[in-house]
Amino acid sequence: MPISTQISVDGPRPTVLNTKVNYQSTADTLSIKESEDGSESDEESEVSDEEQSVPFLKSAIRTVSALSSRQILSISMLSLANLCSTIAFSCIAPFYPAEAKLKNLSETQTGIVFGIFEFTMFIISPIFGKYIIWIGARTMFIVGIAVTGLTAILFGFLNYLPPGSLFFWFSVLVRILEAVGDAAFVTSSFAIAAKSFPKNVAFVVGILETFAGLGYTAGPVIGGFFYDIGGFQLPFLVLGIVLLAASVLAFFLIENSKDDQSSPEDKGMMEILKLPPIWLPIFSVVACAISLSFLDPTLSNHLESFKLTPTEIGLMFLLCGGFYTAMCPIFGAVMDRLHNGNTLLLFGSIATLLSMFFIGPTPLLSGYVEKDLWVIGISLAVLGLAASALYIPCFQMCLDEVKEQGFEDNFHTYGCVSGIFQAAFGFGSFIGPTFGSVVVERVGFRWTTTMIAFLHIILSTVVLLSIAWNKCKK
Repeated sequence: MPISTQISVDGPRPTVLNTKVNYQSTADTLSIKESEDGSESDEESEVSDEEQSVPFLKSAIRTVSALSSRQILSISMLSLANLCSTIAFSCIAPFYPAEAKLKNLSETQTGIVFGIFEFTMFIISPIFGKYIIWIGARTMFIVGIAVTGLTAILFGFLNYLPPGSLFFWFSVLVRILEAVGDAAFVTSSFAIAAKSFPKNVAFVVGILETFAGLGYTAGPVIGGFFYDIGGFQLPFLVLGIVLLAASVLAFFLIENSKDDQSSPEDKGMMEILKLPPIWLPIFSVVACAISLSFLDPTLSNHLESFKLTPTEIGLMFLLCGGFYTAMCPIFGAVMDRLHNGNTLLLFGSIATLLSMFFIGPTPLLSGYVEKDLWVIGISLAVLGLAASALYIPCFQMCLDEVKEQGFEDNFHTYGCVSGIFQAAFGFGSFIGPTFGSVVVERVGFRWTTTMIAFLHIILSTVVLLSIAWNKCKK
């Protein structure tokens, strides 16, 4: 659910909401560089104390009022695309596991259908990021969103297939194709935003990330709602038609311009990965993704004993995603103000392990805590809060480290860091539903959540060691 779905021109897609605060510094840096080149007057380049004190809401309104009608339409279209991007992944959570059971799919096979989407994104996004200059951001965006729309519609007709392996393999194939299209248009979306709004990069990216987060949060609710109304086909028909309409809008609204190239002398991902401090936030992102994505194919079956409708199951997912979306800007502001990422990671890891103990609840608490819908709901809300604390500081932590090590403060560096985060979150999002479903099938939901809790005990221990190491260095 850390759901940043944007990418810079030089790197692959990162996940949603993870860079709302951080990209503000990018926009500021670009503005400073422009003023140093003499492209703007001294009066425009100076930031007065009065401007710094303007509240965010007034600043946002001022920025929106300066946009042209075409720019507002472009932002709306990009926002719609990012909203549908995460809905495409998450909308099947409330009802697909039940359909899969009717088609004689095991928990493991259901987990693979969920996990293959993010695994494909993990593999394909860096490739699209590398070749975006040759393909063209506009072409990649339009074709990608159209492919995602067509495959979404196709997925809606899979329930006509007979039970067994045919239904399973076609589900996997269509999800792979859907993820390829999704990777293409999401990978290109930030490049388009950066080109179309060079002086408002942070503002536009903030809007896109908000819609991406809303899509992931509301996807299960929307999917469950349309499933209740019209069955298996309706959620995918609605999503597919909206995406195809967005591709037509993109054809008219996205300008065909030459894509910039980065300097070949800029340091890349391999140099970043050689920095030891980078691996703690990467571990945090992977652990966060595993904890969240594990629930997609397993939670609805865990809630089966409560006789909930698909819409009600979607609302349970909304508790987790809603708290995540609400807390992301708060933790982002805390990180921006205090620059103490390890403290947030420690809080997030401890809160996550507690939520995992009670979602089951863990057999270690047998006789003390019983399976209860209210306890599960509160635990999901705590998990959403904890996930935002685990994820949001990580981008800034890596960015601070690479700058300290002499990396250029440009879009290439931001793209490389973003690519690493997309890979980390994609890897965790694949491991969570795929291997999580295998473990659930073998030992049950309660022991699986206990194992994930112990993963966060390891993470919190590593964070404590990092805090102690930093204090010793001082």
